[in-house]
Amino acid sequence: MPGEVHEFGEFRFLPSARELWRGDRRVELPRRTFECIEHLIAHRDRAVGRDELVAAVFGRTNVSDAQLGQIVLRARRALDDDGNVQQVIRTIPGFGYRWVAEVRTPRNSEEHSEAVASAATTQKQEREIAPQPPPSTRASRPYWALAALAIMLSLGVGYLVWQMRHVRTPTAANLLPADSVVVLPMQVEGLREDGWIRLGAMDLIADRLREAGLSVPPSENVLSLMHEPSPANSDAELERIRATATAKLIVRGKATRSASGWKIDLAALPANGIGVPVQFSDRDAVHAARGASDLLLAALGRTLPAEAERDTALDETLQRARAAMLANELDTARSILTSAPQLAQEPAQLNYRLAQVDFRAGELDRAESALNEVLAQPATARDPHFHAQVLTARGATRVRRGAFADGGRDFEAAIELLPANEHPLDRGLALVGRGNSRVAEHRFGEALADFGASRVALESAGDALGVSRVDANLGMLELYRGRPAEALGYLSGAADRFQSFGALHELLLTLTGIVDAQLSLLQRDEAMATVERGWALRDRITDPDQRVDLALNRAQALTGLGRYREAQTLLAQANRNLPTHNGVLTARARALSADLAARQERWRDAADVAKLALGEWPAAGADADRAPLILIRQRALLALGETDEAQALLDRSQVVPEEASEEPGRVAEALAMGEWAVYAHDAAGADRWFRFAGASADRRGVPAEIIAVAEAYAPVLLAANRLDQAGTVVGRVAPWASRDFDCALLQLRLFHALAQRDAWFNALRQAQALAGEREIPQPLLVLPEVGSARPLELSGN
Repeated sequence: MPGEVHEFGEFRFLPSARELWRGDRRVELPRRTFECIEHLIAHRDRAVGRDELVAAVFGRTNVSDAQLGQIVLRARRALDDDGNVQQVIRTIPGFGYRWVAEVRTPRNSEEHSEAVASAATTQKQEREIAPQPPPSTRASRPYWALAALAIMLSLGVGYLVWQMRHVRTPTAANLLPADSVVVLPMQVEGLREDGWIRLGAMDLIADRLREAGLSVPPSENVLSLMHEPSPANSDAELERIRATATAKLIVRGKATRSASGWKIDLAALPANGIGVPVQFSDRDAVHAARGASDLLLAALGRTLPAEAERDTALDETLQRARAAMLANELDTARSILTSAPQLAQEPAQLNYRLAQVDFRAGELDRAESALNEVLAQPATARDPHFHAQVLTARGATRVRRGAFADGGRDFEAAIELLPANEHPLDRGLALVGRGNSRVAEHRFGEALADFGASRVALESAGDALGVSRVDANLGMLELYRGRPAEALGYLSGAADRFQSFGALHELLLTLTGIVDAQLSLLQRDEAMATVERGWALRDRITDPDQRVDLALNRAQALTGLGRYREAQTLLAQANRNLPTHNGVLTARARALSADLAARQERWRDAADVAKLALGEWPAAGADADRAPLILIRQRALLALGETDEAQALLDRSQVVPEEASEEPGRVAEALAMGEWAVYAHDAAGADRWFRFAGASADRRGVPAEIIAVAEAYAPVLLAANRLDQAGTVVGRVAPWASRDFDCALLQLRLFHALAQRDAWFNALRQAQALAGEREIPQPLLVLPEVGSARPLELSGN
């Protein structure tokens, strides 16, 4: 082919022909994606700044980070790269990007053909030689804990739809499925007491446009998307909001007070072309906002929604309280609601809204009590839409305290009350809540169906942030299924979108999932980097639960790196600050503390903390999820000589299953049975349980479980001088020895027992490099005697 050719991996990039080939298949690329790749390859000797790349790709500088990010994302996908692996395009934080894949430019077509053939042969040989890690791994925390994270993502923790009374929601046939209309906060020129109009009128206008069939995202999403609390005025900020929210129109408004009343100016701004301005005046601010909304609908060719009888004073009260909620002024919102005489006549509406305020304030007992009262009133049952909203609110409250089954039943009942073609925001929220409740019960297929239906509903409602929440939940589901590599694809993209939205809470929860995926893939350095990304935001966190979870993430990553003292300090702080209402968070903190104590051989602490954790175990946690903690407690009790308590932990009459199991927790339970058999001098029983555990771990393909089996079984085989079998078990985890201390230590044990001095020396250096604060047993530090090939005298596990 004429012109220059760049080769990397399986790809050939031809700038002059404007083509990218993968083997013999041409890869279709949009123009800007092609130019992004071209510029990065041309300047691969250095990092390319963000502004430089924008100018090269777009030919202008007023481009948002989100737009550039989408181009880089498409380029990475085309090249089988992603934001986590970064084997081709690396992000340079705070600067830009750099091409890091090795590029070869053949001098002529003959060399080019030879290079392609040579590369293909080399790749084939490498695939034949290099051991491939299993495709499936598990997250490092129990399923129910990840389910808690996922449901908190789906609900947005405090995101509850606050609909005005009598609001009609459009049918799916009238919605814009691909584009949304974003309503920004109002500019207000008035008196000090008129400040509520900034967000109150914004929300009223959004509701009115939604009633007429437009796809309008919730006001919470718009506020989280904005970088500044003031209305977005600059063209660059408008374009960033438009790109992130996939908005067809942005509605910007101004409210001006005069002696005669209020004037509302609205303008619907398209991406290109002329905006649509309208103006309406009235003595009452609520009437003025509604009148301007109706004029805008008419100008956009939309049919006005049918009017229902309205109480203007009540509408204004609700909008004032809503504005306070959006601004997170919870005490103000509560005061407005309790002082409204109209709401005093409607206790169901009052208690429902007060429960939402309590939920956001973390007063879960009070919120659930109020919602129970609302559900007990006959008037609630007569209004299916309101009934469904209250059920969803109670489901969210129950899930936040870890009562997944109860929350799932509330979501189920809410969905039954919401027709498939109406109320897409409410229905989408209830669907994703039910989906995550099903995940907690390991009903993965049904959960996927709920997530799919929820995504459609939220897209139709224009809720781009809600769609990102669903994607994050899909990533969490991949973690439950033991597929962390696939999970990273969902979670990394969702985290970037949450950051674009400024959705701090969702971002931090998603980072927690990313940490789990990376640790289960043994990507310990990468996990620590993700922890640091969240840790840098800790001063902006006001939710005490999330502050604790952030500390637990850091402690978990530090433990994996062998930085035990730092991890222990963080866990002690987290345990002192544990919330009383969050059983899931408490159980996680206890489990991590017990695990660290066992690693440090603080057996008394490990036994006591594990006992405390098991006694506080959330009702939603399946028995299988308790097995890893039971294993820790058994090891501690045996080390302490408290064998009677250890024996009572499991049913010791169990028979070894004939076939391997894919059930979560079965590997840990089998290891506990095998280690008990070793203690009881039942060699045959120990072999059967360890082999069952190994077959189950291989069947699940979870590296952490495969390593756990080798850690338990290999020392037993070495102590029995069964060196060939020990070599097989240790060889199974050898691919991870360069990045995992436990695997490196197993190799060191094996080579010392085999008296292979060179291999022992290399394994010792590898283990020391990974050790951190972990100690290598003294006998393994002594040069083995050549030809002795004797087993080690091993203690403990």
